Amino acid sequence: MMLRLLALASCAAALVAPPTARQATRLQATVAEATGGANAKLIDDLAARTKDARLLADDLIPCADDDDLKTWLARFLGDDGDVDAAEAKVRESIEWRTGEGKKICEAARDAVNEATSEGAWTNKPVQEKAPHGSKINAFFAEGRVMNLRNKKGDGLIYAIRAGDIDDKALMSAVSVEELADFFLYAKAINERACASLSKRTGALATVTTVNDLAGVDLLGDASFRNALSAASKRGDAYFPGLSGPTVLLNLPRLLGALVKLFTPLFPESVRAKLRFERHELGEAGALGTESGRANLSDYIADLLG
Repeated sequence: MMLRLLALASCAAALVAPPTARQATRLQATVAEATGGANAKLIDDLAARTKDARLLADDLIPCADDDDLKTWLARFLGDDGDVDAAEAKVRESIEWRTGEGKKICEAARDAVNEATSEGAWTNKPVQEKAPHGSKINAFFAEGRVMNLRNKKGDGLIYAIRAGDIDDKALMSAVSVEELADFFLYAKAINERACASLSKRTGALATVTTVNDLAGVDLLGDASFRNALSAASKRGDAYFPGLSGPTVLLNLPRLLGALVKLFTPLFPESVRAKLRFERHELGEAGALGTESGRANLSDYIADLLG
C-alpha cells in the first residue's frame, strides 16, 4: 500500500512539472526594478558580452528596441546578479533558437505577428502554426488547455485540465518529442505575449500555470506527463524568467495530504511558487466559455493577489 501511495506521489510531482533549480525573477517585479538600479550596469555588461550571439538570433528573440532587450536580458540575469551564468544561459538559448528550435521559434514569431496584425489578439494563427497542431489541437480544444490574461492584465494564466484530455488517444497519435515541441511552442508564444504585456503595463509579466487534476488517472500512461515535464525543463532553460506560480488543483485528498507532507522539504523558492488547492473549474468545456474563464481569472486573482 505504501509503495502504491509513493508511486502516486511521484506521478503527481511529474504532472506539476516542478520548477527546476534556476534563477527566478520575483512575480511582482516591475520592469523598472528588473532593469534599473544595481541591475542596470549588469544588464549593460550582459548585452555587450552576448552581442555576437544575439546577432545570429535576429528576430527569433522578442526585442524590437533597447528597452525590450534589457527586459529580455533581465529574465536571464534573475535575482542573483551572476553575469557569467546569465551569459551562458543566453548563449544556450540562442544556440537552441538558431538550431534545433529554429522552426518552433519562427512559427511562434509568425503566429504572434499574424495574431496581432489587426490590433486585437486572434488565436486562429497560433493554433494553425503550432508544431504537429493538426494532430494535437483537437485534444486540447474546448478549454482543455487554455491561455488567458490574468485579471489585472499584466500576466498570463496557462490552464491544463488534464483529467479532460484523452491522453491515451493523444499519445497514440503523437510521440513524446512531438508533444514536447508543441509545449515548447506554447512557451515561445508566451514569451512574446509576456514581452508585449511587460512593455505596455510596466510589470514584468509571468505565466501562472494551473493544472486541474480532477479525474486524472495518476497510474495510467505516463507519456503525456513525460512530454509536459520535458517541455517544462527545457522551456525554463530556453525561456527563463517566465514561470510564475504553479497551482495544482483538486488532487485526491489522500494524495494531496501525502504531497503536502513532503512540500516542506522543498527549497523556500520552490515552495513560494507551488500551491495545492481545491477549486471547481466547472464542467468539461467550461474554460471554453467567457464565464468559465472569468471564474478561473477571478479565483487566481483572489488566491495570489
